[in-house]
Amino acid sequence: MDSETKEASSGIEADMTRIVVLATGGTISSRQHSEGGSRAKDNAADLIAALDKHGFDDFGPGIALEPQDLGVQNSFNFAFADLSRIAHAVAEILHREDVDGVVVTHGTDTMEETLALLGFTHDDPRPVVLTGAQRSPDHPDSDGPRNLRDAILTAASPDSREQGVLLVFGGEIHAALGLRKAHTLAPQPFRHRSAGALGTITGLSPRFFTRALWAEPLPLPDHEFERQRVDMVLGYPGADATLLRAAVDAGATGVIVLGAGAGNPGSALVQAIQEAIAQGVLVGLGTRTGGGPVAVIYGGGGAVDAVAAGAVPLGDLPATQARILMALLSSTHPVEEARELLAARLTSAG
Repeated sequence: MDSETKEASSGIEADMTRIVVLATGGTISSRQHSEGGSRAKDNAADLIAALDKHGFDDFGPGIALEPQDLGVQNSFNFAFADLSRIAHAVAEILHREDVDGVVVTHGTDTMEETLALLGFTHDDPRPVVLTGAQRSPDHPDSDGPRNLRDAILTAASPDSREQGVLLVFGGEIHAALGLRKAHTLAPQPFRHRSAGALGTITGLSPRFFTRALWAEPLPLPDHEFERQRVDMVLGYPGADATLLRAAVDAGATGVIVLGAGAGNPGSALVQAIQEAIAQGVLVGLGTRTGGGPVAVIYGGGGAVDAVAAGAVPLGDLPATQARILMALLSSTHPVEEARELLAARLTSAG
């Protein structure tokens, strides 16, 4: 693929499928740094150029790539403001009628949060596809070029329309919501709590087994979203109210309590949940396990008591993604209304 095909131009590519590659950093762009360790470095044009170098420029005719950059950093440094910038950048790109899809390259560490924000707010039938890498471009077996090629093919496929936001990674296609990074180093680190992949990349063809559910979109985040504080508190043997009270004292508008098993926090945390709710804090009840939904089964300090105290069970939604939803709702609604909307959204998703 030559440079004229890859870069946006007027007139020449009018009949082509135009995919914008929006780079934000992450392992897919990281290289060894003189001060030690890998750091994000490559921009979108570098990532596209690497497709040629590694032999993954075999899209077939009709796809034009346009590089855009939105900072180059590793996603473990992201805050709500960074996630908001990505969501607004994607929305701005999709204001253009000449764009057929967007691919966002992103670090895997907090990709599930950005997937959540985009998944909750995306309101366009054109696909938004996130991807990244587990091995950097200076690694002898980097997975970035293949993942990027597969993401571009998926974004360009008519079958991806009206499926909301997708993740393409390790040859698989996943829905944005319900997804979490479940392994530190595996070539395919992402997994849904209770579901599987939507499809796979076979050769140069994305193949869907099923379609993603696409809920009613929420408004894009504003500056109030960026100011939200939503903390997470882990339940464990001997856990008391100290950390949850500290979160409330620090100004948290929301807290997620990650209970043991199916979401059982223990009696001390149930008492703290009740106190937090009395102070106007939105409380979600999650599970510290890696799979399965929150299930309201046990009393005596279990999920039954936590829900009776006012916590909202998060169902299948990972706590990392529920945190984004809670921040969105808390930024635009009073706490009681936010609690009702949170419960309704989670019920409809289940």
